[in-house]
Amino acid sequence: MPDRSPRGLGVDDFTFRRSWTYGAIVLDVETPTVIDVLPDRTTETLAAWLRTHPGAEIVCRDRDSGYGRAVREAAPSAVEVAGRWHLPQNLAAAVEKTCHHHCSCLTL
Repeated sequence: MPDRSPRGLGVDDFTFRRSWTYGAIVLDVETPTVIDVLPDRTTETLAAWLRTHPGAEIVCRDRDSGYGRAVREAAPSAVEVAGRWHLPQNLAAAVEKTCHHHCSCLTL
């Protein structure tokens, strides 16, 4: 494991045991290489990892607010971006919310 983070870092959940035990996987998004596997998906664990592996300029993450807090706390100069899987998911959620909000305006 390198001492420094790669320039582009990816963080996402995974499961050790389905519906029971979750962790976080840390990736180099430029080479798609697994860098580390964290034992849980807490803010504290990711923040500690980021402090001991400085250097991430971009962090690609999901919508989990705990990951966002960890990045802002331990790597405040890093730019946070949504992962390519999360972009269409976020768009679909926004469209669904808008449709529900305006469904009374629609006539069939």
